[in-house]
Amino acid sequence: MAGSLFANDEFRPGEVWLDTSNNPVQAHGGGILLYSNVFYWYGEDRTRGGSGVVAAYSSTNLYDWKREGVALSRFSLPRVDGERCFVERPKVIYNARTKKFVMWMHAEQGGYRYSRAGIATSDSPAGPFKFLQAIRPVANTNAFPANDDADQDLYGGTVRDMNLFLDDDGKAYVFYSSEGNWTMYIVRLNDDFTGPETPVVEGKTWARTLVRQMREGAAPFKYNGHYYLITSACTGWTPNAADCAVADNVLGPYKSRGNPCVGEDSERTFDTQSTFVLPVMDHPGAFIFIADEWHHQNLPDSRYVWLPFTIGTNGMFSIHWKDQWNFSAFNTSKQ
Repeated sequence: MAGSLFANDEFRPGEVWLDTSNNPVQAHGGGILLYSNVFYWYGEDRTRGGSGVVAAYSSTNLYDWKREGVALSRFSLPRVDGERCFVERPKVIYNARTKKFVMWMHAEQGGYRYSRAGIATSDSPAGPFKFLQAIRPVANTNAFPANDDADQDLYGGTVRDMNLFLDDDGKAYVFYSSEGNWTMYIVRLNDDFTGPETPVVEGKTWARTLVRQMREGAAPFKYNGHYYLITSACTGWTPNAADCAVADNVLGPYKSRGNPCVGEDSERTFDTQSTFVLPVMDHPGAFIFIADEWHHQNLPDSRYVWLPFTIGTNGMFSIHWKDQWNFSAFNTSKQ
């Protein structure tokens, strides 16, 4: 993307972000897909009384977003014991082999004991997506005590905050908080991206990482052969310090480098929680940290915080707060 495209535009982190119809964007806990030179932003649709659980928006410049509509309807979600599931943290990747757009999400019910990965597909980036199944990708049932309150002894490790990552070799992975949020799992997907690669073998197709560290809000990305993983601690709606861990292999092991945020309120990640990291086209080493400023007493009014950062030649980076910024930041940013 060229910086000149944004000469008159600015990102204003934490302010209300209006779509092209002057309605607040509803894409919480979301992620970005680039397809055919168009960006698609998917996220939780918290519109009160709406039929959608996941909304889709499109943009050619990352600043002006057109609402494409309901990507996934709440009425397509499964019922369990008479209760309809809800969705958190939806992410979408494109499968070039099947020509399908594949959505993974944290499918949940009240009490946070259902804790499964919901999977849906579409022939179009804007949807509608068809819900396929809700699963726990790793059926490591013998790792848990009998009568586990989330039935991990029956179905395997829980799936909560999650993200998708498509590697350079075309292999896709799901990152998710598991074992009741105590440990993060990284699982390679099958060729269709609609489930885990089988057989599921620890150390080969999946791995436990950040073991017993209680991390969520996974935001993985890659640069110069290294895999980076930004996460948050598990403190409910209360912001906390982010952490960035780095590995030479997508399955790890990951080594913490500490909080990448610096400056005032950095110990609370500027009152946000990570959800995605977006590479900036035509600017090697440049990325956008995407986070949610949750307003838990009025979730539809939760805000979006996008902040620029650049990885230096030493592989290090830091994230600074900016009241406003545009893409010229990447022409001068050396960290």
